[in-house]
Amino acid sequence: MDRMTKRGNLSLPQLAERYHIRSIFGGSIAYYSSAEGGERDLRAVSNSICCHEFHLIHRGEASVAIGGEDIALRRGDLLLVHPFQPVDCHFPPTVESEGLLLDDEVYQRQLQLGGSDVSIHNLGNPSPYLFHLDEEQLAGLGGILQQIKHTIDYTHIYKEEMLLSLVHVCLLFISELPFDRRLATPDFRHKQNILQIFFALARKYFHSERQISFYSNKLNISSTYLSRVVRELTGNSINHYLNNLAFEEACTLLRASDKNIGEVALTLHFNDQSAFTNFFKAHAGCTPSAYQIKVRSSAKS
Repeated sequence: MDRMTKRGNLSLPQLAERYHIRSIFGGSIAYYSSAEGGERDLRAVSNSICCHEFHLIHRGEASVAIGGEDIALRRGDLLLVHPFQPVDCHFPPTVESEGLLLDDEVYQRQLQLGGSDVSIHNLGNPSPYLFHLDEEQLAGLGGILQQIKHTIDYTHIYKEEMLLSLVHVCLLFISELPFDRRLATPDFRHKQNILQIFFALARKYFHSERQISFYSNKLNISSTYLSRVVRELTGNSINHYLNNLAFEEACTLLRASDKNIGEVALTLHFNDQSAFTNFFKAHAGCTPSAYQIKVRSSAKS
């Protein structure tokens, strides 16, 4: 199989499993580093991922391309990239770096927290950002990331509360940094806005609506333009993304609910159980019943 995921964008838990990220909490917060033997940059393999990525360079030089612009990264650079943004990366083996991954729910929740004179609302802009840290700032942010890692790795009664507090401190720290530049043209930001709205609509309606025209009508743009934007920014088609959402939901329902196969098919608005079985088999390589047997036997072992 190609090193890029076959079915498209990877969620945070999928990233952790595929790239052997050990420091992950609840499928929503993860720490990774080149020192642990993982990918130096996850987007070098799967260039659109379903979470927010903060990537800090400690040593060496790397390059990324965002929105058609080539960007050189060096020691002290911090790259902030939001979900589903296509970033072409080249991270040589000499690069030493570490990073934080946050799912969108945790990230947005932290942006809404008060209790500080420092505003982090600007970090909610969908554009990617590049910051450059001096030595004191580099050591400070590196220390916060290490605290997040240690909190994930060790058992604490109040682990979740501690982690969310540390993530908020991390965002506050970053919000005080003067960013070098916003890494996107106005046209790129416009397309990103369309893409983010489409993703929000898709997550809300994919159970019942998997026609492109439904989403283009909601956005008041043509189906052709929406299709072009999604393919340009993600490398995948709208049908690919919607089917991927339906497949992931089907796996969740088959694995963790009391619904039978017919009920799962009905929940996902397939015409009949046979159509759902054919859909599932095309994605999973096995029937829904075989998948259920497999996951249940794994849970018992």
